Amino acid sequence: MLGQEPDLLVVADVGSAEAGIEAARQYRPDVVVMDVMLPGMNGINATAVILAERPETRILALSNHAGAALVRAVLHAGALGFVSKHRAAEELIPAVRAVAAGERYLGGSAE
Repeated sequence: MLGQEPDLLVVADVGSAEAGIEAARQYRPDVVVMDVMLPGMNGINATAVILAERPETRILALSNHAGAALVRAVLHAGALGFVSKHRAAEELIPAVRAVAAGERYLGGSAE
């Protein structure tokens, strides 16, 4: 979905938090879309690691679970936004653009 947008460039698509950290180190993206529930290290901890190394990176968290405690945890780790996977088709692209602009984005089911 993101790769079809003319103003967005997907530089990596990985399957674990550890691989996401390595991709962030290698590619130095402006925005990372981070799944919260990943095998091994979770996306909350990976968010903190990425931001400790590259505080200018903006993180958008994505999860099937949109409970208030989870949203607070990802925001506390430094993510600028949160989108529920249930609403990703409608919200992912505007959320990436908002986070890229430095704006906080909380999807409809995260509020």
